[in-house]
Amino acid sequence: MIFFSGWSCQTVNSLLSRDPKSEIPASVLFLKSPRKMSSTFFKDGSSHYRCIQWEPGKSSGYAEKIEFSFIAYDTNFSNNINAEFGNDVVESYKLIWNRKVGKFQRNNLEKKIVFVYKESYFKEVKGNTIETLLENQIAYKENKFVIDEMEVFELNGDTGILLEEGNRSEIGGENRWSHNLGSNQFFTSSSTYTKINNQTIVTEHTSTNYDYHQLSYEWNETEPDKLFFKPIYKENNLQLFFVPPYTNGLTTKTKEPFGYKRLGDFLLKEEIK
Repeated sequence: MIFFSGWSCQTVNSLLSRDPKSEIPASVLFLKSPRKMSSTFFKDGSSHYRCIQWEPGKSSGYAEKIEFSFIAYDTNFSNNINAEFGNDVVESYKLIWNRKVGKFQRNNLEKKIVFVYKESYFKEVKGNTIETLLENQIAYKENKFVIDEMEVFELNGDTGILLEEGNRSEIGGENRWSHNLGSNQFFTSSSTYTKINNQTIVTEHTSTNYDYHQLSYEWNETEPDKLFFKPIYKENNLQLFFVPPYTNGLTTKTKEPFGYKRLGDFLLKEEIK
């Protein structure tokens, strides 16, 4: 089990004092939830995403994690709900956004990287069109919360594997989940949950009931002079892309490609038929 010894004493420096822009390729860990959402309520393409970014070329520094759900409601479902309960109860699209900021520490010899998040910024926006949704995403302010969370990844090739995750609070103590991916049919994947109070283990339990697809992230190396973005959703002739904000702010990037419209941390492309 990998316990990050400095977790409890890490602090987050002011985000206003970032280093000058770097021309070193930045790294992005990116994961799309493989679960298919119920077609009774949601359109194909509705999903949950996780994106972790950190300062390039350093063994420690600033890190940011963004988790967001893009939801497109089934038209019949939203129409039926609105007709039954009144207008504007369910709008066509929703974006649930959670941004966490903190620090990272990387061990190149062991190919491991530890993230500690101390602040969380949350908001939820709606819109009857995707463009309206993104305009609301820009306009609405995030709600800030103090958190104490950590993650340990192993980086190898083009993949980042989540080995350990945890959270801590004065009320709940420390909670950690350590993941062990089985290598073959004789060694199955398992996860160990450990609860710690006052530096003493009070509960420890091992289980194989975990969605292990959630542990494997894409590890992307971005080009310093090119805008980095990921496809999120497609509906008819409209495509939506996510632009990781911190990664793309580290270097002098080109503008969005011709035919794409930038709206905050997203791109829209409408195909002309």
